[in-house]
Amino acid sequence: MDAPLVSIVTVTFNAPGYVQRFLDSVARHTREPHEIVVVDNASDEPTRSLLRAKAASGSIRLLQNEENVLWARACNQGIEACDRRSRHVLLVNPDCEVLRDDWIARLAAVLEADPKVAVTGIALNWKRIGPVFGCVDGQCFFVRREALDAVGLLDAERYPWNGAPYDWCARAFAKGFIYRRCENDPPFLVHHGHKSVEASGKEHPWRPVDVEDMLRRAGLTPTRPHRISVWLRRTFGPSFFFEPLRGRR
Repeated sequence: MDAPLVSIVTVTFNAPGYVQRFLDSVARHTREPHEIVVVDNASDEPTRSLLRAKAASGSIRLLQNEENVLWARACNQGIEACDRRSRHVLLVNPDCEVLRDDWIARLAAVLEADPKVAVTGIALNWKRIGPVFGCVDGQCFFVRREALDAVGLLDAERYPWNGAPYDWCARAFAKGFIYRRCENDPPFLVHHGHKSVEASGKEHPWRPVDVEDMLRRAGLTPTRPHRISVWLRRTFGPSFFFEPLRGRR
């Protein structure tokens, strides 16, 4: 097998209709060499049957968990199973849908344009706490392999579902990297949102995240800019206004 440009990792938990839609859209619209690693978090039989069939056809590699180990730990399982030769790793939710053939090229172009960019995605989460000011949202988390090797895996012990992307971006910033949003216009990816939770009828409470503590543990000093300076930056800055400023000219 040739080296993949990107290893695509998705974590499933029920919602088989959306899982089917996602996998079919990836197959239909992905032109670059790639692999798909699916980590299933103890789904019910309809999703398991679908994934077993996909694995038997050779279209995915399946890691089947017999208990729900939650998002971050399952992502780490998928990352560790990826082909080490891939240049990028994409963590993407299975309730996303690919719309265009250029989706991987557009994500990869953001990283290739600047070696300081560790990760990109279609959405950012804003926090008014510097120096990092948030993170790339976990729905689409496209990571440079060299940065992943330098920063490490997600912190699944402290942040088993929400908070893990914030923590990873903070640790990346401490090592000299930044993040950047990928323009999704015209749209190449849509996130239908929360379909695993809706399908299962189960919900894990949204855990509060102490961002200042997270930054300190990464070796950074938290700052809170004045609201006026934040407004100026958001109003007159670039479209990716709350990405870290490190290394930009």
